[in-house]
Amino acid sequence: MKSSIDNCIKCSICTAYCPVFKATGLFPGPKLAGPDAERFRRQKKIIPAEWLEYCDYCKICERVCPHNVPIPELHLRSRLAWKALHKPSLRNWLLGHSYFFERLGNWATPISNWVLAWSFIRWLMDRGLKLDRRTFMPAFNRQTFSKWFHSRPAGQGTPLAYFHGCYTNYIDPEIGKAAVGVLEKNGFRVVLPPQECCGLPLIANGFMDLASRLGEKNINSLQKCAEKDMKIVFSSTSCGMTLVEEYQGILNLPGSERVAEHIFDIFQFLLHLHDQGKLNRDFMEIKETYYYHAPCHLRAMGIGLPAIDLLGLIPGLKILELPEACCGLAGTYGMKKENFAIAEEVGQELFRAVRQVNAQVVLSDCEACRMQITYHTGAKALHPIQILHKAYGG
Repeated sequence: MKSSIDNCIKCSICTAYCPVFKATGLFPGPKLAGPDAERFRRQKKIIPAEWLEYCDYCKICERVCPHNVPIPELHLRSRLAWKALHKPSLRNWLLGHSYFFERLGNWATPISNWVLAWSFIRWLMDRGLKLDRRTFMPAFNRQTFSKWFHSRPAGQGTPLAYFHGCYTNYIDPEIGKAAVGVLEKNGFRVVLPPQECCGLPLIANGFMDLASRLGEKNINSLQKCAEKDMKIVFSSTSCGMTLVEEYQGILNLPGSERVAEHIFDIFQFLLHLHDQGKLNRDFMEIKETYYYHAPCHLRAMGIGLPAIDLLGLIPGLKILELPEACCGLAGTYGMKKENFAIAEEVGQELFRAVRQVNAQVVLSDCEACRMQITYHTGAKALHPIQILHKAYGG
């Protein structure tokens, strides 16, 4: 790690590309919050850490650094060193444990949806917890994806594990249903290994111990798939990025490297099938034009944009990529009262692009991006796997 810090030549390219730095003067930029703060931290010096909380962890700085300095990881460690001396707020505790409240909200549906839509409750959350009242709150689904999956007959074919993530399970099961439909069309028997929240909300809000415990459970479960040489696919880019990168780089979980070798983005996996001549290309024609937004965490994994490449195989379908930009929401980041306006400003480049082309449907692999795009532009946002499922007749 020391050599990585020394590789920083203070060129400030990371700062020039940082969307938060452009949006607000409250954040000094990745160079100061990353390598520079890390040097102070190693000398046991106190860092003026109020501005550390303004990083949205988009990882753009890591992608543009010419010397591969792990800036987001250094920045996160500085934040955690500061949080070790400060008791976390109730608001951050709630956001970090969002997986628990998603389970609770799902169990209490439809009452939970009614309560969260009530303006008085939103006002209380704004004043008491500093959760901005304007935050888009998705509705819980009564039937979870996992319940739907286990209520249906088992498929046939080569076993393939699917890590669906909390959002698909509790909020939008249709994404999981589409993923299963697509994989079964390609001759796979989908398996749902026991799984917990990936832990990213906990990492982002400073609860590393619990994130590690959940990560260990996921690793132990996914290891059994890896031992059978079973491939594992994910449909949420933030979940996938956490499984592949953060379990190794941030949490240092034993076995994570071995598991990561078997994990693929669902479109990355399907594109591999196509390259091998094994993809089912029995597509229906879709005479539509859709716009695609690539999430920051997908770009951070360095696997290209496989959804665009694969959807381009569908007859009649035209996919246009939106300009590269961060949506600003970044999971729980944009829900916080002090960050809402910053997140909105960060996403303006993307929102303007959507409005300029009058996009009716925007595709994105990230649930946070889809929520932010719909909230700020009114465009319908879908996961690209839903379009592929439609092409198969789903």
